[in-house]
Amino acid sequence: MILITGASGNVGREVVKQALTLGLTIRASFRSPDVAAKAPAGLEGVIMDYTKPETIRPALHGVDKIFLVGPPTRHLLALEARFIKEVRASGRKYIVKLSALGGHQSIFPSGHRDSEENVEASGLPHTFLRANAFMQNLVNYNTATIRSRDAFYGCQGNGAVSIIDIRDIAAVAVIVLAATGHEGRSYALTGGEALTNGQIAEKISRVAGRKISYIDLPPTEFKTAMLSAGTPEWSAEAMVDLHRFYRVGKAKRTTEEVERFLGRKPITFDQFAHDYAFAFREEEKVAS
Repeated sequence: MILITGASGNVGREVVKQALTLGLTIRASFRSPDVAAKAPAGLEGVIMDYTKPETIRPALHGVDKIFLVGPPTRHLLALEARFIKEVRASGRKYIVKLSALGGHQSIFPSGHRDSEENVEASGLPHTFLRANAFMQNLVNYNTATIRSRDAFYGCQGNGAVSIIDIRDIAAVAVIVLAATGHEGRSYALTGGEALTNGQIAEKISRVAGRKISYIDLPPTEFKTAMLSAGTPEWSAEAMVDLHRFYRVGKAKRTTEEVERFLGRKPITFDQFAHDYAFAFREEEKVAS
């Protein structure tokens, strides 16, 4: 039995989808009954909250492998540490952790590296999937201004990033969960090309049928804009720091891990943009 945590999130939801397609025996964890009610028919779901150990223990019953996806908060280390403590108490289970490229060089990936070190110290068999930025984040965080203003914003200058489609991350995760021999390994997962936000804007423009621009802001102005939009202080600070990491070229390297696992090139941004073109259309056209 494989437990997939964060099953309602971007990557977790795609892992569930692909695992079911392959016929793997899985259990998916959700934070609330309302979210669990939207899960695919026939999927075994369980309500689990990282802050409540009493919900973690039942979720682990009968499980021998876990896909671990922690929430993107400043408390990531503490939440995943609480989960790992419960895993250790329940027996020797294999952890496949969704992590991030960058190590301790930026706030977001630093939290993941701290958690990796905790997993390593636990003695549990494990594999780390260190993914670069997700293509789907453009849909999740930027479509509102792309639709309403024909633009998206940031402070990463001309820094290129080898962004990756979450469908590729999920495909690798399912292979690792279904197989053996990956214990103690870490894999750096990237797309096949590094793109600047200016190049991304050009590619979105082609599928949107109109000019989309990337507007680079001073870091303080970008942070103020995020705070005004309701982003928590820590998240806004971490995002500005991540854009600094991108701006200085620390996220541009590409790897061949996806191709080695999947036997094909990573999904290109052009393919992603084509598949998600509906998200970039003008608001009035989407509504019609």
